[in-house]
Amino acid sequence: MRPFSLVVALLLLLSAIDRSPAQDLSERLAKLAAKNAENYVTPIIRGWGADLNSGFFHSADLHDVLGFDIQLKITAARLGDDEKTFEFEMPDRIGQGPFTLHANTDYPKFVTANTVVGKKDETVVRTYPTSIVPNEEIFRVPGGFDIPVSPLVVPQVALGLPFGIEVMGRFLPTTKVTAEGTDIGEVNFRGFGLRHDIDQYIPMFPIDVAAHVMIQKFDFKGTKGEKFISANSLAYGVSASKRFLIFTLYGGFQFEKSTFTIGPYDATLQYGQAKENIRVPAFDIEGRNTTRALVGLRIVLLIVNIHADYSFAKTPVLTLGAGITFR
Repeated sequence: MRPFSLVVALLLLLSAIDRSPAQDLSERLAKLAAKNAENYVTPIIRGWGADLNSGFFHSADLHDVLGFDIQLKITAARLGDDEKTFEFEMPDRIGQGPFTLHANTDYPKFVTANTVVGKKDETVVRTYPTSIVPNEEIFRVPGGFDIPVSPLVVPQVALGLPFGIEVMGRFLPTTKVTAEGTDIGEVNFRGFGLRHDIDQYIPMFPIDVAAHVMIQKFDFKGTKGEKFISANSLAYGVSASKRFLIFTLYGGFQFEKSTFTIGPYDATLQYGQAKENIRVPAFDIEGRNTTRALVGLRIVLLIVNIHADYSFAKTPVLTLGAGITFR
């Protein structure tokens, strides 16, 4: 997907969020367990991982001592068509005694269902017409939120220090997330990073070059206040930029890693008339991106800083940012 197409997708997302079902992510996962839960939620988790490791810089020209930036960034990780559905696995058998149903005999073992970012439609699993209980509904796989990108809003500050060092901070206090006026959970995250001026060691070098490192932590809580998703991320790399009047062209390359832990949580699995309450143990999901290259453009009007960049990676990300800057 080209950057312009991703901008369009981001605009579509804003209306899609407003129409999202008022059922939060934790409630949907509470109907799933084991590999099905992991496959259902993985696309948006990987998107958040790519979002977290985005938008660290918009120039390699670091601030002078006590110079600073205050920025608000919107990151949007692209979600591919292959991430909209997954193969849901049914149990080998359902029920007891003479009315026990068996996979592949009475009902399909695997069905194609929507992931959390897929279409909103639930997937209804029914018995075969040839089953001892024909055409009976035995399970409903939750639908998705039908979103084209995985978004994250990131406040960031940067402060210049002596010796060509710049410190970066990210902080989002615990904030309620709502859909159609209903709470769907709480999110917060914090991050700390450093940048260092590299071109200061190369006299008369025609472009600015800097190195960076950033660590972050992310938490998502359900409506009952339980910690449902937690994450840690690390990114480090280099950036380069060149200024032309009010414009700055910049780019960079970085290595990165993100790990999300889901749960533990309680799930209720209902197959036909039978309900099973289980405790789903915590499981980890690794972000898809391990490296990325990015290009971007910044415009500075007096103290107003506006920038946008696009990351080329397994999970591409568009970052838009605006704020104030004092060099």
